[in-house]
Amino acid sequence: MQQTTHFFANLPIQRKINFAILFTCVTALMVTAAAIFYVQLVAFQHGFRRDLETLGRMIGQTTTASITFKDPKSAAEILAAVSAEPRMLRAAIDLPDGSEFAVFVKTKLPRAPLTPETDGFHSAGPYLILNQPVLLAGERIATLRLVCDYQTEYYRSFRLYAAILGSVLLVSVVLALMLSNRLQRLISAPILGLAGTARAISETQDYSLRAPPSFGDEVGELTVAFNQMLTRIDAQDEALTLSQRKLETLVHSIDGIVWEREPDTFQFTFVSRQCDQLLGYTADQWVASADFWPRHLHPEDAARAVQAGKDSVARRQPYHQEYRMLAADGRTVWLRESGMVLVEQEKPTAVRGILTNITAQKEAGEQLDKLNRKLMETSRQAGMSEVATGVLHNVGNVLNSVNVSVSVIHDQLDRSQAANLGKVSALLDAHRDHLGDFLTQDAKGRRIPEFLTHLGGALEEEHSQIAREMQTLQHNLEHIKEIVAMQQSYAQVAGVTEDLPVASLVEDAIRMNEGAFLRHGVQIQRQFGVVPLVRVDKHKVLQILVNVFRNAKYAMDATGRTDKLLTVGVSTNGDGRVKVILRDNGIGIPAENLIRIFGHGFTTKKDGHGFGLHSGANAAKEMGGLLYAESEGVGQGATFVLELPTAAEKQNTDTKDHDEKPT
Repeated sequence: MQQTTHFFANLPIQRKINFAILFTCVTALMVTAAAIFYVQLVAFQHGFRRDLETLGRMIGQTTTASITFKDPKSAAEILAAVSAEPRMLRAAIDLPDGSEFAVFVKTKLPRAPLTPETDGFHSAGPYLILNQPVLLAGERIATLRLVCDYQTEYYRSFRLYAAILGSVLLVSVVLALMLSNRLQRLISAPILGLAGTARAISETQDYSLRAPPSFGDEVGELTVAFNQMLTRIDAQDEALTLSQRKLETLVHSIDGIVWEREPDTFQFTFVSRQCDQLLGYTADQWVASADFWPRHLHPEDAARAVQAGKDSVARRQPYHQEYRMLAADGRTVWLRESGMVLVEQEKPTAVRGILTNITAQKEAGEQLDKLNRKLMETSRQAGMSEVATGVLHNVGNVLNSVNVSVSVIHDQLDRSQAANLGKVSALLDAHRDHLGDFLTQDAKGRRIPEFLTHLGGALEEEHSQIAREMQTLQHNLEHIKEIVAMQQSYAQVAGVTEDLPVASLVEDAIRMNEGAFLRHGVQIQRQFGVVPLVRVDKHKVLQILVNVFRNAKYAMDATGRTDKLLTVGVSTNGDGRVKVILRDNGIGIPAENLIRIFGHGFTTKKDGHGFGLHSGANAAKEMGGLLYAESEGVGQGATFVLELPTAAEKQNTDTKDHDEKPT
């Protein structure tokens, strides 16, 4: 709001109060003086005329005899009596015929006034003329005309009244000024104290100051309220200062650069101290020039980052972008910029945000991408990761049985009675010379035949047990050979598409997980229908099925139930494809994860790698098939469906693709 330049508005409050009181008093006095002056002038005018009219009546009554007897001399003498009145200048008696009967002139007039025809008072310049009839017995016999100096007397009275009123007004103004100057302090002193306190607070920003106490009037109430406001402001200022310190500490401790810049340029107005630690530039360097930030961007990212900054202001929406900056020591630092545009009255006022160092994440991401590409390439080339895992699991289970058999044989040999046979042989050898007497007469000798009979039975039992364990061991070793041979046969045809019965592929996958199923108590229920051959890479199919079987086993283990059931079905889908259905009674899959489980890196297992199902879905797609999951929710089990193209469908698809290929 524009300040007024009127002199009164900028006067101190003391002078304003003095001026207001003085102006009010002077105005009232002047109005009163003007009224008195006017009344006095009116009273003077009425009194002057009344006196002149009385004098005229007296002269008229006195001169009737002189007029009747036509004695002009006597009349002139009577008229001369008016000389005692200083205001009278001339007196004359005119007869009805207009002739002058008698006259008295006190002072010769410089200019003869006009002779009015009518009776009464008449003004003629500085003169006042009275025409008054002279009556005798009610009949007019002459006219008395009196001329007096009205203006001199009027101005004399005017000056007198003006002098008196001016003196009274001057004395009143002086008294009013003295009283106002004294009384205004009762009003201005508290206000000045309040203003002084406010000025001191404004200059020193010290909200602990308080205005001096005042009276119990409105100014006193204002002072009390002002002090209370200062108390609240002081408390809020302390709280705000503390909050600002905490905020500054928080801002400068954030692992990133907090900043603010102008919306139409890249002139930074604030940069947190982390800029020095992160990039080696001080905050003063950042805010020194508008081209600091663009100048230190990586040349390959500069144009894109600058344009993104401009676009964000145009859109007036929060934004994120990633780019590289060159540090003071020459390093290249990856940064993620997150910002928002502040808008007031539909106009951008500032841009605020934070720069986060993502160099480590970028490097880790690049390394991870390299590893993932290498892993996926290895998986695509060999196709053995999941199959080999299944083989190792099954071989491990069989090796456990082999280890058990070896342990049993070892324990049996440790407890074998064959060691006692050596003792008997030594005893007989010691009594070789009198062996007959020893066997028939010696107590120990008589017990040897019985002992040999018992030892023979024990050795025969041991032989049977060892033979059974050896047979089991041989069976397990044969099982290992079959698993390895199956793995080798699948590995040899990796990448080769064949027309195969899907049931045999499913059975091979079951055999590869058979040991694990037995160890975990999983029952397999088969529901195989009659379906056509499928044209697939059997190694990829085995890879998919082995992975799904393993996932089903873990899902059922997680429930803790004993009736673990895996139903495996083979049927057609009604659209020229064969589908393999694997349904378990495990923990189930939440609805939000039915799609996510096929994403790369997604896993719900504590030690899972998250690319088994992803790799399987890709393998199914490469063969022209599809892998998807169904579940009614947590605790309701899950169903995985692998759809595979039949030989006829695959051939028709290949022919169609060939026909559509441009020549």
